[in-house]
Amino acid sequence: MKTILLTGATGYLGGYLSKSFLNQGFRLIALRLNQNDKFLFEEKFSSQVKTYSLDVSSPETVFKENKIDIVVHTAVLYGRNNESITDMLNANVAFPLKILSLCEKYCTELFINTDSILTPEINAYSMTKHNFVDWLSMYSDKVKIANIRLDHFYGPNDNPIKFIAWLIQEMKNNVEQIDLTDGNQTRDFIYIDDVVSAYSTVIANRANISLGQVNVFEVGTNTKTSIRQLVSLIYEKIKPTKTTLNFGGVPHRKNEMFNYDVNTTTLRFLGWTPQVTLAEGIEKILKTEEVIQ
Repeated sequence: MKTILLTGATGYLGGYLSKSFLNQGFRLIALRLNQNDKFLFEEKFSSQVKTYSLDVSSPETVFKENKIDIVVHTAVLYGRNNESITDMLNANVAFPLKILSLCEKYCTELFINTDSILTPEINAYSMTKHNFVDWLSMYSDKVKIANIRLDHFYGPNDNPIKFIAWLIQEMKNNVEQIDLTDGNQTRDFIYIDDVVSAYSTVIANRANISLGQVNVFEVGTNTKTSIRQLVSLIYEKIKPTKTTLNFGGVPHRKNEMFNYDVNTTTLRFLGWTPQVTLAEGIEKILKTEEVIQ
């Protein structure tokens, strides 16, 4: 039985990955920032997961006490709560560098990094993510490196700080008006189940991942959708709603990325294909959240 160390296990993506890894028969070790962070995976899985908290144990303790075969790194600090640049550098660069150096020291087979398709000049988050990727090649001769690049992923019961979850919440609450940009920028929105299957595909094909390079896997549907189209789709699915959509009500952020072509060639070569369209994904969210409520 192979052992996976998952960072960011208390996050939205981490919760879905945890369930998937356990269902596949992996031994799972979950790393969280402190003991107060609550895991999102289902209660029935709790007894199957070994956990460490960084306010109690050092990262090296995890590697000393366990044979780690695979690291899946999803932990991230977005800077949405006005965290300092120093905090973001520590969380998004220094911390994963420490984990990566331990992978080399303790002969971990595969390190999977969760990256973003955003260009570095967008904000401090994207800058630090790109900064860490620059370091990956330094370890690629000793550890297999897979860099999974995500566009906007979404799914049921996500944090309302995320754009799609926020839109749905606002429209369901019948807020008077939602101010938006003109909505002309495009994204490749990918459903959470397809994201999880991409990680599983990379892990299943780890024998074919090359040493000596950073193996990049971009995740998307290869379908571009404008923000205006996305918002209008959600609006139509949620009707009736009293909310007014004010396109052009706010300016684009500085250095906004208006278009990006997600290249899924390497993932598709491994046999991965996305299964959920954007319209189907939004319907899944609405049906799931309606049942839970």
